[in-house]
Amino acid sequence: MKKILVYGLGVSGVSTVKTLSKMGYEVYTFDKNKVYVDELKGYNYSPISDSDLLKFNFEYIVKSPGIAPSDDVVKKLSSKYEVISDIELSYRLFPDKKFLSVTGTNGKTSTTSMISHILNKNGIKAISVGNIGEGILWKMHNEDAIFVEELSSFQLKDTNKYHPHIASILNISPDHIDWHGNYEDYINSKFNITKNQNQSDYLIINKNDRILQEKKDQIKANIYEFSTKSIVDKGLYLDNTIIKFTNGKETRDILDVKELKIIGNHNYENLMAAILECYLFGLDFNDIANASKSFVSIEHRLEFVDEVNNVKIYNDSKGTNVDSSVKAIESFDNPLIVIAGGYDKKIDYSDYVKAFKKNGKVMVIMGQTKDQLKGLCEDYNVEYQLAEDMEDAVKKSVNLANQGDIILLSPASASWDMYDSYEIRGKDFKEKIKKYKGNIE
Repeated sequence: MKKILVYGLGVSGVSTVKTLSKMGYEVYTFDKNKVYVDELKGYNYSPISDSDLLKFNFEYIVKSPGIAPSDDVVKKLSSKYEVISDIELSYRLFPDKKFLSVTGTNGKTSTTSMISHILNKNGIKAISVGNIGEGILWKMHNEDAIFVEELSSFQLKDTNKYHPHIASILNISPDHIDWHGNYEDYINSKFNITKNQNQSDYLIINKNDRILQEKKDQIKANIYEFSTKSIVDKGLYLDNTIIKFTNGKETRDILDVKELKIIGNHNYENLMAAILECYLFGLDFNDIANASKSFVSIEHRLEFVDEVNNVKIYNDSKGTNVDSSVKAIESFDNPLIVIAGGYDKKIDYSDYVKAFKKNGKVMVIMGQTKDQLKGLCEDYNVEYQLAEDMEDAVKKSVNLANQGDIILLSPASASWDMYDSYEIRGKDFKEKIKKYKGNIE
C-alpha cells in the first residue's frame, strides 16, 4: 500500500486526506498547528511529528497550497520526496475526469463561475473547484461532472504532469511576491498550466497582456485570444458593445454586452475567456450567449450592495491586488470614494493611486498598507482620509458621499492583517453599510 503524507490540514488538506483514505492509501498527516480535525473523524490517517518526517518512504507529499516554498518543513521534505499540490494529485488519481482550467492574476473566480454557469444552463453538470469552493479531490471522488478548475499560482507551482486539454491564462501582473520570493517564480508558476500541453490542446490568453504576448512563442497549444481593446487573429474581441468571434477567415457577432448583468471591461474579458472555453468544449455560440445573459456578478467582486439618495455602493473585497482594483475603479465614471488598504504583500501601489486620481474623490485608507498608500496619495495629490478599521472607514465614506457618487470597497490588498479572508471582509463591509447608510444625504 502506498504511503502518502499530507502536509497542511486546511480545506484542500482535509479533502485530500478523505479521498486518499477512501481510496485505500496509507495516509499520514503533518500540520504545525493541528493534529486532529473534527471533519476527519472516521477516516484512517496517522498524524506524525516533525522528527518523523523523513523516516517513512512516502510515495510523494501533498502540500497545502498556502504553505510557501520557503517553509522549513517544505525544504526538509523536498530534499527526499516529490512535493505536489492537490491539483497535480487530482490529475494522477482521476485521469478520466473531464475538466476545464483557468488561471491568471485576476478574474479567475469570475471566469470559473461563468464557465460553470454556462455549462449548467445548457444541461451539462459542471462544478467549480480548485481555488474556489470545496477541495477538488473529494468533489472528484464523489461527483460525476465537468470540473471547472480555478488555479492559483500556489497550486500550479507544485504541478509536474498536470495536462489540461483546454485552459486559460487571463492576465499576469505582480502578486504574491512575498510567497514566491520573486516575480519570475510567480510567472513561471502560472505558465505551468500550459507546460505539458501540445498541438492538440487549447490555450486562451489575453491579447493585451504584455507578459503573455512576450511568452507566446513558448506556447505549444493552439492559441485563442480575447481583447476589449483590439481585433484578434483568432478568438473574441469587443467592437463597440458587440463581442465578436473570428477564426481568421470569418467574423460573427456573439452578443451585445448591453444585454449582460455584469459591468466593466475586465468582466467582459472574463466572459470572453469563459465563452471560448465553452465553445472549444463543444457548445454552440447561440446557446453560450443565451446562458451568458443570466450570469450575475459573484459575491465580493464588483457586487452591487445598495443605492441610497443616488449614491451607489459596491463591494469589491475580492480586489486583493493592484491590477484587480484598478480594473474595478476603471468600471466607473462617477466620482469615487474608495476604501483601500490591507495586508502588505510587498507590491507597488502607484498604478492603483494613479487610476483612482482620474475620477477619485477621496481614498479612505486602512490596514498595514496605510502608510504606503498615504505617501502615494500625497505624491500624486490625491485626497485621502485615514481610518482605524472597517467601521471607521464606512462611517467616513458615507459622510463624504454626495448624490451621484460611488462608494467602492476595492482595497488592492489581501485581508489577512484584519480578517481571515476577503469574504469575511466583504461581509463586514456590507454589515457596516447597512448600519451607517442612513448618514448618506
